[in-house]
Amino acid sequence: MHRKISRRDFMDGMAVAVGGAVAAGALSGCSAGSWGGIHNQVVNPPDGWNYSGAGNRSYPPAMTGLRGSANPAMRVPHQLRDGIYWSGRRSVEDTGERYDLVVVGAGISGLAAAYFYKQKKPDAKILILDNHDDFGGHARRNEFQANGRPLIGYGGSQSIEAPSVWSPVAKKLLTDLGIQVQKFDKYYDQNFNKRWKLNDSEFFTRELFHSDHLAVMENDTQTARSLAGAPMSDQAKAAFLTLQDKPGDYLPGMSAEQKKLKLVDLTYLEYLRDYAKMPPEVLSYMQTYTSDEWGFGIDAFGAIDSWALEYPGFGGLKLDRGKQPYRYCGPTVQIQWNENDPYIYHFPDGNNGICKLMIGRLIPNTGAPENMDAEPLSRIDYGKLDVAGNDVRLRLNAPCVRVQHKDGMVGADEVEVDFDRGGKVYRAHAAHVVMACFNTMIPYLMQDLPKDQKQNLFYGTKLPMVYAMVQLRNWEAWEKLRIYHTRFTSGDWVVAELDYPVSFPDYQFSKDPSQPILVHMIRMATQSGYDNPRGGIGPGRRDLFARPFSSYERSIRDQLTRLLSGGGFDPAKDIQAITVNRWGHGYALEYGRPWATFWPDGPLPAVEGRRPFGRITIANSDSENRAYADAAIDAAWRAVNEMA
Repeated sequence: MHRKISRRDFMDGMAVAVGGAVAAGALSGCSAGSWGGIHNQVVNPPDGWNYSGAGNRSYPPAMTGLRGSANPAMRVPHQLRDGIYWSGRRSVEDTGERYDLVVVGAGISGLAAAYFYKQKKPDAKILILDNHDDFGGHARRNEFQANGRPLIGYGGSQSIEAPSVWSPVAKKLLTDLGIQVQKFDKYYDQNFNKRWKLNDSEFFTRELFHSDHLAVMENDTQTARSLAGAPMSDQAKAAFLTLQDKPGDYLPGMSAEQKKLKLVDLTYLEYLRDYAKMPPEVLSYMQTYTSDEWGFGIDAFGAIDSWALEYPGFGGLKLDRGKQPYRYCGPTVQIQWNENDPYIYHFPDGNNGICKLMIGRLIPNTGAPENMDAEPLSRIDYGKLDVAGNDVRLRLNAPCVRVQHKDGMVGADEVEVDFDRGGKVYRAHAAHVVMACFNTMIPYLMQDLPKDQKQNLFYGTKLPMVYAMVQLRNWEAWEKLRIYHTRFTSGDWVVAELDYPVSFPDYQFSKDPSQPILVHMIRMATQSGYDNPRGGIGPGRRDLFARPFSSYERSIRDQLTRLLSGGGFDPAKDIQAITVNRWGHGYALEYGRPWATFWPDGPLPAVEGRRPFGRITIANSDSENRAYADAAIDAAWRAVNEMA
């Protein structure tokens, strides 16, 4: 129970017999059929297609409002999905540009692909295309100003999680970029919460229980005393505390292997309800327990992974973890089986720091940092990213619309890459292409892919999510309430937490409660009620896209006020700025039992979908079915080395 649960470092639903895998209905939209409904109508965003937030568009990190995959970035991809982009007579203007490599997608995986290719071929000419107005994919920087000094936050991919178990390739990239992870031992204030006597907490919402209540833990654990005022019955409190502290053997009469195999076939909810016999109040209280880390609730998260992660309820089974990971656990659970790295390897702008350091190695004179210590305050000159004559050019606001081999011949020695700029279509030519974009977009861009490969790529639809950064005048209310983090039992936002206490030589974290600070809030939008997480993806994504910024702002103000009012919080005075990073395509969906019945023996949709196609290879963390920075890097390395 007390094993540290990490925060997803992220980066952007029907159990089937895979190989020829996903139902044909998937070909008509982002999600299909029994896992969320076919997308069958064109929907316009309430803030308008041109709305991309507020602020100076020449420097995207400092923009506020609705960011992430902002409306302009999604317009062309949605038109391609809806089958209307090519419905008129669109001419294609050949730019005459010829590159050794074109990379589609400027996230961690796309930038790493360019970096690895440049290592292999130092004289190579490379073009990187992206539909967003900023680079990094989900590894996005959020920048604010407070009393004349910068406050730096992150809009997606958080941290270098568990670097001790990264692949040799991914570790070497960090080393090549000058990222010395041991420096975070000093830069991350690991005594911050202890020094300020801050605790973890959970917030019972009146929508789910009969009243709002903040339950502040003791030593980051709920106790009878910390739950004393919670709006649950005494029976439910006792049942949960028993589950947490003294769980019984809820699978009696079975051998250890039989118990594990039983857990393989159960969701965490089913295990708690049908075997641990938890009352409905406890099930409601725990529904969002897994949401922050995995993107969906206990109704879809597997019992076998819950056991491996030491969630409440499994100690009485007396199952030995052993040194080797259990084969039916999910890929990340297996990779991180016995690692015990602290969760401290964090740039103030998250893994955008990795991206900026790669930009510095790829493109000259951009203002990118020369070393990790300079990263937080370095400011990219976006006008220098796409400069004629540079070996590497990064072209933002340029969604790819078609990728095909010359003359439609897979054996051709050239690939034609069409992209949109301001509604016009332009063409570049490449010897090789790496598709480092959302894998579900690839079938719309590559019409000549084999049908089975398209179907497998569609299976990799990402989980929808929102990361918000809220600038506060101070954190006095948090200090008075003695909390640094809370999990909400329901509501738009599942988590609110003080930003991570990281200081660099030239950038200092908030020193005391009177100073400004950033608060990170998480909304996991995959709708509940499905025992397969793919079920909630489509409805959740449509809900995100249908909301204007004002809706997100209202719910942020509401939940923070309810959480912090006991500490004197006044949203009108204390909230200074809000950036909402909406990711309709957020976490890569990681395979897990019981819903992914093909795991681990395969065939796996990600592996089948990422097959090289002529001179085109496929990267992105989707292709590794893991939503982590090291997966994105590993995918890039593989894609570069698979080139014909």
